Amino acid sequence: MLSRSYFDSDINYWTLVTSLSMFSVLLGAWGHCIRTKVPIRFAYLISGAVIVGLAVYYFRALEPHVGLYMSLYIYYDVAMFVLSATLILRFRKQPRLAEVGAAFTYYACALGLFIAATIALMQGAEAKPEYLKLYLMVNFITVPTAQVGMAVFILFMMASDLAEKMKNVAETDVLTGCLNRRGFYEKAQKQLYEEIKELNHVCLIYWDIDKFKKVNDLYGHAAGDTVLAQAAKRVSDNIKSSDLMGRVGGEEFVILVSHTNYQNVEEVAERLRKAIAETPIIHKGEAISITASFGVVDIQNGEISIETAIDIADKALYSAKEKGRNKVARAENFA
Repeated sequence: MLSRSYFDSDINYWTLVTSLSMFSVLLGAWGHCIRTKVPIRFAYLISGAVIVGLAVYYFRALEPHVGLYMSLYIYYDVAMFVLSATLILRFRKQPRLAEVGAAFTYYACALGLFIAATIALMQGAEAKPEYLKLYLMVNFITVPTAQVGMAVFILFMMASDLAEKMKNVAETDVLTGCLNRRGFYEKAQKQLYEEIKELNHVCLIYWDIDKFKKVNDLYGHAAGDTVLAQAAKRVSDNIKSSDLMGRVGGEEFVILVSHTNYQNVEEVAERLRKAIAETPIIHKGEAISITASFGVVDIQNGEISIETAIDIADKALYSAKEKGRNKVARAENFA
């Protein structure tokens, strides 16, 4: 009886319908903010919805104005659809096909809603049958079709997200959290080509932990795993988020460093060497001191492969080992 009496009120029914409409598109826009990592605060979106909702209620219950209470919430939906589409196309580095389809469907839906809202607003304070009929035709025929299309593309987006997540798992080293050999070679070659094409400077750092077998022999393989994971974390904390790091062997790692010059990358490698050497790694209350050696190579030729660059950097790494380990060597004399 309570729910029936509640819905017997046109005002309550309209308030519920408009609130659900705004809340659903608000959640969709917020989801795209999270996916694209755009720092738009949820409080701003919800505040806009509350303000529009109060305005709709005001023009429906307190100061009746047909054009305004029928159009305001739709304009809010339009803004959220446009925001969602823009987030996909502008802030996703390489939007997938499903995302592009969803974005253009959002724009189409926003256009249909904008037309419907404008028609509703043209009624003015009093309902006008000719405008209302046109509004119903646009709002309840065109828009549902666009929404079905959006649902289909969202399903495709979810499927592609799952596929990308599975691919990332396959390309990630479980112990250290950085790329594995396969993942690094694939992503680094692609990034190398893009950086050289844009005439950006690219360098490669090849490093490994000195006398790692001794760590395993003295402290056990569990301690060795801790050393690998903590050393990789220290390195990751001291490089740019745009740099790629992969584990290509047992204790061997490689980093592709972009937007730098040769002197700077040597400074980066020296900073990484100190980060590893200066503080012991703690495993089950026991301090384990380690060092690492680094080989640095400058990549200037866009035709060079990642495999070739690693081979050259490996020679520089070998030079650092010969000089006593815990050093940085550059590949000037290696070709």
